[in-house]
Amino acid sequence: MNIRIKYIIICFLTQQSAFSQNKGELTGFKRKSSFQNYSLSQNNTQIFEGLSSIQILRQEALNKRNQAMALKEIEQMHLEKQDKPTRKRMKSTLKMSQKWLANKPIVRKRKVIKQRKIILGQKKLIKEDE
Repeated sequence: MNIRIKYIIICFLTQQSAFSQNKGELTGFKRKSSFQNYSLSQNNTQIFEGLSSIQILRQEALNKRNQAMALKEIEQMHLEKQDKPTRKRMKSTLKMSQKWLANKPIVRKRKVIKQRKIILGQKKLIKEDE
């Protein structure tokens, strides 16, 4: 019984680490944004007095939009601080993780078909040489 419990715990922990490797975040920094001199505009807690529900919803939508823009600014500033090869690698991994999160295929079907044709062609050449 003890072995089964240990096995289940190990499987659970390894599965969590495998899925949490790329959750759409930039892969390249492990420290918080405040340590890298990034400026993030933060929304203060606002007290809604005398506002209608529509005005409150508008303010909340505006706050969400501002937060999304601030996140984009942080990503852009982080990319600009890196050298060019690192920038290209980070952009490609970010695109792949976003595709993975959207449940889209990471590699195009055309590319897969082309690679298969190349590999099959090489196998035919090897058989002909022998």
